[in-house]
Amino acid sequence: MNPSSHTLKRRVAVLRWAFPAALAISATLYQLGLARWVLDHYGDVAHFGVEIVFYGTAGPLLAFWVLTLIGRWFDEKERAERQARSFERRFASITAASADGILSLDHAGLIQSWNLGAELIFGYPADAMLGQPLSHLFGGGERAAVEFQWLAETVPQTGFIRGHETTCRAANGREIAAELTATHLTDETGQSLGMSVILRDITERKRREEEIGRINASLHEQVAERTRELAEKVEELARANADLQKLDRMRSEFVSVVSHQIRAPLTNMRGAVEHMQASCSVVNPTCSRMFLILDQQTQRLDRLVRDVLSAARLEAGELVLHPEPISLLPIVQQVVEQTQARTAQRSFCLPTKPGLPLVFADRDRVAEVLANLLDNADKYSPPGKEVSIEVGADQTGVTLSVRDFGPGLPADDLDRVFEKYYRTDSSDSQAAYGYGLGLYVCRQLVQAQGGRIWAENHPDGGAVFSFMLPAAR
Repeated sequence: MNPSSHTLKRRVAVLRWAFPAALAISATLYQLGLARWVLDHYGDVAHFGVEIVFYGTAGPLLAFWVLTLIGRWFDEKERAERQARSFERRFASITAASADGILSLDHAGLIQSWNLGAELIFGYPADAMLGQPLSHLFGGGERAAVEFQWLAETVPQTGFIRGHETTCRAANGREIAAELTATHLTDETGQSLGMSVILRDITERKRREEEIGRINASLHEQVAERTRELAEKVEELARANADLQKLDRMRSEFVSVVSHQIRAPLTNMRGAVEHMQASCSVVNPTCSRMFLILDQQTQRLDRLVRDVLSAARLEAGELVLHPEPISLLPIVQQVVEQTQARTAQRSFCLPTKPGLPLVFADRDRVAEVLANLLDNADKYSPPGKEVSIEVGADQTGVTLSVRDFGPGLPADDLDRVFEKYYRTDSSDSQAAYGYGLGLYVCRQLVQAQGGRIWAENHPDGGAVFSFMLPAAR
């Protein structure tokens, strides 16, 4: 029975005793009041007429009102029933067209309804499943009975169960993973009507989840394997790095020891040559030429040893700088005088720019850089050509440039000339011999003092080597 029918029944039951009671009360009040007064003042004829009017109008009017009220109640009931039927048809249409399996069970757990979605999922027609226990859909047996018993006890207590995953058996024997949602059904008095069950096929979803699980497990294994391999590689690299550091220390120690051991004989050789020159009473042209060659070669070897030692100290981080505010022009004058003493046939054009700002640098290292650049310019400039030295300044620092009048540098070599052991001409017929360390040491020394060094070709010929040092603050 729907709520509208129950309400109408209650209203009619109330009206069943209320209508006679209202007639009785009206007649009693009339007899005790209006009828007595008319009889006392107007006589029997008037009294008879008033009773005819009262009983002929009051009763029908009251009956009309009661019937009208009952008719309105029936209209409301019919309207409510139409809405209920419309809702039931809509619900039935939704249930029938749903892709999920929707079924209802009675108190005993027997299937009372079976929609198209359930038929498509499990393959059972409605005729075959109506009246069957729900445990039959679970495949029967003890497991199915235990699971159904759990549903039958839990759903009435909690009102519903949502997201319960179970395994059902289709008509062809195939197992189907399903997500079950069960709801307890009751009437308007709270009496249990059974339960509704919605079953959603999640077989494909479970398959994808298992596949994702397998992929994740495989990825974890691969990551673990790659991590182990990477750890082994890192360990190998660490061992190789330790070996390289050991070899580097051995190389640095070897270079240092050998260089120092070479410098001592060189010093003795130069002293011996000078003593021979001073003690020889008659020097013929051949001896004079040999003395000059010996002196040049010992100086060359001394510069080589000095550059090797400087490069080794720079790479080992053992070079200690003593920067201070200094003026470049006195250093230029000093280095040029020392260079002219070795190369008497070379002339140098000195800068004349007084008032240059001081630079913050190590005096001895700046002199070493300039000496290397002047020796380099002397090697590549033709005989009789002077070497030009220029100085410029801006707000950031002071730039010193050394220009030779040699063949210049190929465009690809303008930056590579500062690489270690790099020579623009490494053939046996090279015009000027070198070992590719001088310019490398120059760049390391300039950069260590916060400056920069570069090479370029002059528009009128020759190469220009410049370095900039920061101004003292």
